[in-house]
Amino acid sequence: MPVSTLPLQPKRIILVNPTRYLGNLLIAGGLIQDFATQCVERNIAFKLVVDAMFAELLAPVLPADTLILYPRRQIKQARGWRKLQAYWRCLQQIRSFNADIAFNIEEDSVSHRLTLWSGAKFRMGCSSTRHGSGYHYVVPVNFAARPLHQQHRWYSFQEVFAALGLPAAQPGYLRLPQQPLAADLRARLQSLGVDFGKQQVVLHAGATKDYKKWPSRYFAELCQGLQRADRQVVFIGAGQDAAEIAAVLAQVPLSCTGIVNLCNQLSLAELAQYFPGVSAIVGNDSGPFHLAAAQGVAGRVIFGPTSVALWGPLSSKTSVLKSAETCSAACTKQGCIHQHRCLTSITPQQVLEQLATFLP
Repeated sequence: MPVSTLPLQPKRIILVNPTRYLGNLLIAGGLIQDFATQCVERNIAFKLVVDAMFAELLAPVLPADTLILYPRRQIKQARGWRKLQAYWRCLQQIRSFNADIAFNIEEDSVSHRLTLWSGAKFRMGCSSTRHGSGYHYVVPVNFAARPLHQQHRWYSFQEVFAALGLPAAQPGYLRLPQQPLAADLRARLQSLGVDFGKQQVVLHAGATKDYKKWPSRYFAELCQGLQRADRQVVFIGAGQDAAEIAAVLAQVPLSCTGIVNLCNQLSLAELAQYFPGVSAIVGNDSGPFHLAAAQGVAGRVIFGPTSVALWGPLSSKTSVLKSAETCSAACTKQGCIHQHRCLTSITPQQVLEQLATFLP
């Protein structure tokens, strides 16, 4: 069905995007903000379905009453009938909006089902392989093979918004406020050991996939090098990141003091507020690193086998460290026959040398 068959004067549009990946949300976030603004200008009611864990981060930067929260964690933790109830309550909110257009920008199954069951008069997808029956139109986004200058996932998201009339823009993240650190948050960070009199270098040792994780022993060596340079090391993370940080700290000599562990201590919104005051970040390819990049933090992100062209940071202050070692055809994401040499060949000394290029 051609794009011209889109409803000409929609009054209510809903974007179904309950991704669990912070990086994806940040990459699409600027486009979402621009589209929300366009809807306001055209007197179109707009709703956004997002994972509930991102509510505090998004609510201040979108028009009031924009969000419908998908209770992913509640659904995961509930059992039997309660699981279905949590899902149904969210679906009822979506259906009660009575959208003229419901659309999605990713290929995940949750977005797919919620779009299909949204009750919208016109349902638009983005994947010719995933979105078939039940959709009125599928934007022909080619996620697998793209022009060299448009490989980044931002361009895939932008194609969907363009089909709905959003003008062309430059790649960028969700735009978050940069304001002075709130007094109560500053006091709490100080109570946790943060020394605002020192340069703080943030480390993120976690990632959603093992093949994205720089070795813990390398992070431990990096801690020692940073302390010798009189910089305070601050670890961030949440959930399973705690185990990664513990593995690093177990390999740091007792003489290396002053390291701060903020894992599970800050919400995403508080982390975003903290970031503009730090000197640098080093981490794996992950959502928290994208959040730091979105807040203008200078940094170095370590890439393993994943594509820099597809998932690299959208910030001029951030550089990628990626080995020249190539993956073997016999390797898979579940197992590497070379013990992840693409990661282990990037040394702590190389990272320290990179940091020295912009840290006084």
